[in-house]
Amino acid sequence: MSEVIKVALLYGGKSGEHEVSLVSAAAVLKNLHPDKYVVTPIAIDKNGLIYKNLASELRQNTEALPVKTATSIPVSSLINNGRFCCDVDVVFSIIHGRAYEDGCLQGILRHAEVAFVGADVLGSAIGMSKDVAKKLAVQDDLKTARFILLDKTMSQSEISAWLDTAATELSWPMFVKPSCAGSSVGISKVHDFAGLEAAINEAWRFDDEILLEEAIVGREIEVAVLENHRKHTIAASLPGEIKVKHKDNFYSYAAKYLESDASEYLIPAPLELAWQEKIQQEAIAIFKRLKCRGMARVDFFFDDVNEELYFNEVNTIPGFTEISFYPLLWSKSGLETPELLDCLIDTAILQQQERSLLTTDFRKN
Repeated sequence: MSEVIKVALLYGGKSGEHEVSLVSAAAVLKNLHPDKYVVTPIAIDKNGLIYKNLASELRQNTEALPVKTATSIPVSSLINNGRFCCDVDVVFSIIHGRAYEDGCLQGILRHAEVAFVGADVLGSAIGMSKDVAKKLAVQDDLKTARFILLDKTMSQSEISAWLDTAATELSWPMFVKPSCAGSSVGISKVHDFAGLEAAINEAWRFDDEILLEEAIVGREIEVAVLENHRKHTIAASLPGEIKVKHKDNFYSYAAKYLESDASEYLIPAPLELAWQEKIQQEAIAIFKRLKCRGMARVDFFFDDVNEELYFNEVNTIPGFTEISFYPLLWSKSGLETPELLDCLIDTAILQQQERSLLTTDFRKN
């Protein structure tokens, strides 16, 4: 990576995680060294309007990038005539949520034949669906919380029957979650039938499939996974632990971003070496099994009383805020954020170079 690389930094989006993306984007821009990269920040507002901004103007915004400034240039579409909307070597999307993290955006970028950081279409779609990811991730002795999937095609009688089943088989408390959402958006912890209807309605604001999931009594352990395509390696960070002390009594959106000082972050997690290594190995195995590329954060619950490990979820575009676990885990593992971004961008470019060599003509030369 000796030449200056042109990077499009995508952020914002029509998503419930819009504000998180603005904060993540500020941290990424701050850590992309101006001697190595020419950055074009491209923002998408909550209505889907697109704006091209000046990195030199936005670098002063250390907490969150604005979507639009006085010098912003409106862009009609990310793709024009089959090409990306500006001259870039690689796209770094830090937009979270549906349509941006679930394979939709990745498909557009693949069609434009532009390099992009992170998972491809399939890996993004798998990772975004809690239902599918859980079913594919769990193998051998690895478990996941029991859950019931509801969708809006079900009749009211079917839903009522499943609610009775959930109360019997999952017991209380339980979590109600949108199947395809991140940052704990739309998640509620429910202790009885009285709170179930409101929790379901809240989850359905963000997705047409929702999970009723048993509450696992265990420690929250997270691992950052990084692919280095140049070295042909996939590595796992030290595991970290989140001790939630927030009034919501789980790692909610408020606990993550609004009142993060109400939780304690332990890196490395206080685990026996054998368990630390097992969790790292499981994280890498899940990364491969779920077709992730570039980066992912893999989340677990660890029941140390019964010595059982549960897969929770995978995040293919993890947050990059100052308090986000993905960059923090790598920093504590010896890889600082600027070097982490270097690796992600280099890997994305190499992967696109390999894709460009694939034939699109079945005829032999």
